Amino acid sequence: MRFWAAIVGLFFVAAAGWPQASALAAGSNRVALVIGNSKYVYAPALANPAGDARLMAEVLRKAGFNVIEGVDLDYAGMRDRLNKFTEASYDADTALIYYAGHGMQVNGKNYLIPIDAELTAPAHLKTRTVQMDELLAALPPDPAVGIVILDACRDNPLARTLAAALPKSRSTTAPGLAPIDISGSDVGTGGVLIAFATDPGAVSYDGSGTNSPYTMSLARHLAEPGVEIQSALTRVRGEVTAETNGRQRPWHNASLGREVFIGPQAPPPAAPAPQPSAAEAPVEPPSSDARGWEIEQRVWDEASKRNTIAHYEAYLQQFPKGAFVDLAHLNIDQLKQPKGTTVAAADSSSASRSSVPSMPTVAPDTGTDISESALGLDTAARLDLQLRLQALGYDLGDLDGTFGPKTRRAIADWQKSEGLPSSSFFTLKQRDRLIAETEALMEAARAKAAADKAAADRAAADKAAADKAAAGRAAEAPKPPPAPPVVAQPKPEQPARTEQKKTVRRTKPTSASPSVAEREKPQKKQTGRYKICTTVRGVFQIPANEICSPGL
Repeated sequence: MRFWAAIVGLFFVAAAGWPQASALAAGSNRVALVIGNSKYVYAPALANPAGDARLMAEVLRKAGFNVIEGVDLDYAGMRDRLNKFTEASYDADTALIYYAGHGMQVNGKNYLIPIDAELTAPAHLKTRTVQMDELLAALPPDPAVGIVILDACRDNPLARTLAAALPKSRSTTAPGLAPIDISGSDVGTGGVLIAFATDPGAVSYDGSGTNSPYTMSLARHLAEPGVEIQSALTRVRGEVTAETNGRQRPWHNASLGREVFIGPQAPPPAAPAPQPSAAEAPVEPPSSDARGWEIEQRVWDEASKRNTIAHYEAYLQQFPKGAFVDLAHLNIDQLKQPKGTTVAAADSSSASRSSVPSMPTVAPDTGTDISESALGLDTAARLDLQLRLQALGYDLGDLDGTFGPKTRRAIADWQKSEGLPSSSFFTLKQRDRLIAETEALMEAARAKAAADKAAADRAAADKAAADKAAAGRAAEAPKPPPAPPVVAQPKPEQPARTEQKKTVRRTKPTSASPSVAEREKPQKKQTGRYKICTTVRGVFQIPANEICSPGL
């Protein structure tokens, strides 16, 4: 601890000789460029950047800046505003650029993305984005001060789309933005300050309201009277870190040659402090001395930059009642936690000494039929979500824009893989999360879906054509002649039956029964094949070789 005591002593000695002329007074020629992009064409819309830009423009105008403002700018619009800023700020004492929206880093370089940028090829980085180097080049020359504030570290689906098209051997993308080396920037002896909404390579968060946590805190502290810009950014870092439970830590890098005040340099007169009672020992707060405050600020800056338990404890020993005591305790508690866990609130001992309210426990983002109904999903939107789940490898069967059992099961499986409650119903955040997660896959998925649909349409068309051709051939085939009418044929006459007994052929008597005299008449011997036989029954012809018997 002697090391820190020596540093504090040196700060006091140095502070005593700081000339007041070294500070940049408010009211000089100052120009600001403020851009906020929310309504992206090829990426999900962002909730806060447009509102963030309007808020910052208002703060800077009140602080005496000439503001060039733009909201939801395409590539041509961003170029136009940047050119106007370059011309307007050429002779300025202070030039400030604020940008909120999507940004990305590729191979260690940062790119700001207009709302109409579709990034599907490496060349698009040069033709459809604004490079960070161009912003630095737009800052005025010596001896001006250049300031760049970027709230552009959001999760960016366009970066994932571009990553799929980049050559894997020599091009890499990473979350958030890359750190910027300003040690050799040719922007004059005034120097440059670059501020990020979060640490390099990390992702910042949108707020639940109109503005992001970072911009809300900037609006409170950046133009605060009597607060130098680096002190203001340190307060912003502490406030946002506490508000997000350590998930987002703003960061800045500076090579300034003098102090810079965005708001009025002199703070308003402080109210007279109440006289302590006789029983109380008079205690001089560290902040009552401006030089003491500067020393505390620098010690805290060093501790937060190192971000170790030893540095925070050194700060607490030197400034037990300092402005950052509560934040130091919170950071120590977080550093003591195992990797991968987040401190939801300080322990009881920390809570008793902390005046900063702890973050409330966030209820799980559980989807219900009500939360999904509130999204107003039509058939096309449901079909799009089904296609995104299918692109991740989930089996949904036929995609029909209806959330049936298979789709519900796929939603629940996806929620489980993301560490979300498996309710099988979407919330707004979950829908946006799925869209962001799958954006890089959708070009190929849509192309495959279109090819499958075209193939199915061709198969259906071919079948319909084949059926039509078969019907046409059947209609054109010659018809067989009609069958001739059936005519009833007359039945052939049946020959008359002759009654025979044995082999005797009987003939009807030709006359009445002969008398007894006739019967007794001797029969003439017949010659030939037949002979006449006369009996009581009549006269018959019988074969000649038979005997004429009375019983015939």
